[in-house]
Amino acid sequence: MGKYFGTDGARGIAGQQITGSLAYRIGRYIGQCPDGKKNKILIARDTRISGKLLGDAVGVGVVSSGSDVYDIGVSTTPSVSYLVRKHGFDYGVMISASHNPYYDNGIKVFNAEGEKLEAEIEEKIEEYIDNPLDNLPLKTNDEIGRHVPCDELLSEYIDFLVSKADPKVKNLKVYIDCSNGSSSNIAPEVLKRLGVKYTVVAHEPNGLNINDHCGSTKIENNAESVKAGGYDVAFAFDGDADRCLAMTSDGVVVDGDQLIYLNAINLRKNGKLSGNTVVITVMSNLGLKKALVAEGLDYHETAVGDKYVQMDMKANGLSIGGEQSGHIIFLDDLNTGDGVLTMIHTLNVIAREGKSLQELVKNLKIYPQSLKNVVVTNKEAVLSNEGFKAKIKEIEESLRGNGRILVRPSGTEPKIRVMCEAPTQEQCDEITSVLAAYVEDISQ
Repeated sequence: MGKYFGTDGARGIAGQQITGSLAYRIGRYIGQCPDGKKNKILIARDTRISGKLLGDAVGVGVVSSGSDVYDIGVSTTPSVSYLVRKHGFDYGVMISASHNPYYDNGIKVFNAEGEKLEAEIEEKIEEYIDNPLDNLPLKTNDEIGRHVPCDELLSEYIDFLVSKADPKVKNLKVYIDCSNGSSSNIAPEVLKRLGVKYTVVAHEPNGLNINDHCGSTKIENNAESVKAGGYDVAFAFDGDADRCLAMTSDGVVVDGDQLIYLNAINLRKNGKLSGNTVVITVMSNLGLKKALVAEGLDYHETAVGDKYVQMDMKANGLSIGGEQSGHIIFLDDLNTGDGVLTMIHTLNVIAREGKSLQELVKNLKIYPQSLKNVVVTNKEAVLSNEGFKAKIKEIEESLRGNGRILVRPSGTEPKIRVMCEAPTQEQCDEITSVLAAYVEDISQ
């Protein structure tokens, strides 16, 4: 990861790490890349208060470099990916900090294929950001780019989502939590057009309430309402709607691992699971891996980040992959994770199978997890410590295949992350405490 760009664009506190000048510089660079080319660039934002300021700053940078901005206003991250590819834009920009609080914001850039921007271009943007001189040509007169409002393009994205649904979904009763974010207008409109009986909450954004005790990170807050309302299923999105979690009719949370499992099984049943393989990350639950193997499915494991999942899927021509957090990619449909699309695919499975969500995931046992973050001065020294590696091996052998340990460095902070999965929560907590204490001792 770079100085400004992480696995999912640049992100930080708006006005501190993510400033108007940073946004302007990003716009300036992509507005002439490569080699002074005049580009068409699509821009959207989520609902947080700083979104328009940052979006406008990117836009000013773009037009100053001579390229044209097409602004769709408030929309979802996956809509940018879809529309960039469909309409031949050179780049797409999404202003969002995903599931973070309103005071954070971020800048995600997509290439012409609707994929996260290549690392090589991110590195060049970072070099330009850190250059005290603005050494890119400023356009004048009729060479200045244009700013074109085009929120009408959103209807094309909604048409796309609706086209992916089975007509049988209209027989379901659905509850959705839009996190006061990007999905607030889109997800209800999709369900309305499909004839689904639905209830929507957290769909009145005011710039400050995005992800505020709602959405995919707080889906458990909906349990009592879902149970009392007699819903077949519930879904919750994050702020920019590229991830989705679900809930059963009896109020039990169904995470991304479980959604990947049931959709992969259904794809195979219908002859649409390429390579008989699913792509997951190192953070995916051990239970998912065991359940996939029990079903005769293979899996590839990548680093954390939907960017890496998508790269593996594309390289190997695979159909589905994703993360425990709810980033799920249906690559035959779209080049990035899409929470509303995930909802539609899951509704399709429920409607076609005539089974409840809890029935569809009953063969997948989710192992309890525990995670501790330990501040260290030298991450590499900790990871290479022979005593620490021996301790991990000793504990893993004691689990006898019914659990695992994952130790990895933070990509952005001076921390070691220690995660354990085991048959009980008590075991998980005990093991992570032991290993975290070991890390603290050897890093002093």
